[in-house]
Amino acid sequence: MNHRELDDLQASLNNALNGLRVAMDESMLPPLSSQYGIGMHPLDGLDQPTPVGVYKARQAALACVTELKNLLQHPFEKAAESTFGMYDFATVQVFVEHGIVDRMAKEPSGISVKTLHLWLDSRDSGWIFAMNRSSRILLQGQRGRALISVPGNMKIAEALPRWLTHPEFGFSQSPEHTAFQLANDTTKPFFEWVKDDKNYLGRFAACVEALGEYVTPGILSDYPWQTCLKSTIVDCGGGKGSLAIALANKFPTLRLVIQEREEMVELAEANIKAHLNPNSVPGTVVAEAHDLFSAQPRTGDDYTFMLRHVLHNWPETQAVTILKKLAAAAGPKSKILIIERISGHYPDTHIQLEHNLTNTADITTSASLISEQTLLNSSSRMPHALALHLLCILNCHERTLDQWQTIISRAGLVVTGLYKLRAYVSVMECRVIHT
Repeated sequence: MNHRELDDLQASLNNALNGLRVAMDESMLPPLSSQYGIGMHPLDGLDQPTPVGVYKARQAALACVTELKNLLQHPFEKAAESTFGMYDFATVQVFVEHGIVDRMAKEPSGISVKTLHLWLDSRDSGWIFAMNRSSRILLQGQRGRALISVPGNMKIAEALPRWLTHPEFGFSQSPEHTAFQLANDTTKPFFEWVKDDKNYLGRFAACVEALGEYVTPGILSDYPWQTCLKSTIVDCGGGKGSLAIALANKFPTLRLVIQEREEMVELAEANIKAHLNPNSVPGTVVAEAHDLFSAQPRTGDDYTFMLRHVLHNWPETQAVTILKKLAAAAGPKSKILIIERISGHYPDTHIQLEHNLTNTADITTSASLISEQTLLNSSSRMPHALALHLLCILNCHERTLDQWQTIISRAGLVVTGLYKLRAYVSVMECRVIHT
């Protein structure tokens, strides 16, 4: 009997796991374990990029596991998981907000239900609960905690079906007509609403910062930042400035400007003070108020403009307007770096990366018997979930390379380089079309 699909997945998974072992050994990484342990595994940090071979093998292995689950799981069980999936989020919030995770971290060997009764109304069953490796990311000060601590997401998700069938909002592309407005009974766009709630603003900013820091190691390592040393990098919509600070700490001769809405400048300045290398030259990184839809005050060849996780916040018309403002300010030698997720498979168009294994995630791995597109789709649940959330609060959506090029062209720009990173985002390097 021919079990081709099952056989192909088994062979692909074996290839990926064998490649992972080899790559980890070559990188001198310790074995993986799901247990909590005393120290963080090197692969779980956010300060260094994942070694190229490990990154590719892990991506392939996870994609195979996802496809195997799709093949083997009973459809009713899949439907049930989706139906009650919101409780995953709710229970993790309980785990964090009630301090359980922090208390359990003090007991690596486990903690009894009787002790946990201090926080939860549970009868003592004699069971022992212990943290696993994944729990560490939820501890105080860790980036996973910032993700889970933003309030109101359940309410927004619940409004999604109502939004899609709304007689006015359902076919609108306006950021004022989203599930967010329905969930919060407001007519204000998300960014106008959020600035009136300082508590929410702080939590949302921390969440955005955490998402940014997850991809930062790949951005720092897989784009040739040495080509920007003669210019000042303007981080447009740079949030609290985490990427700008990370760039300055890794490349001390860079000069950077963080531009953000006025209510965010104070947070960015505090972040600079807390995390910029104290030995940096004063003024290496500065923050200033600027609206993306206003004329860019910094003009000419002395500037490189950078937008990370910015344009995906806006529908096409607004995204084009933002880029046009930068195109008007840029000089002939200026670069405009768009750091975003590109949906679907696309080639790496920059030759430099194809021949430099220290600067690219594009390497030769064991042959896979399932398509690259399938691997890509099956390993992309996190960015897909993020894209859906952004759709619900901002009415924005993922874009393919062709869609990005359409927006870039409409703004009077042309793509001069495309860099795949060890992250779910890529760098589209653009310049102004001068006639």
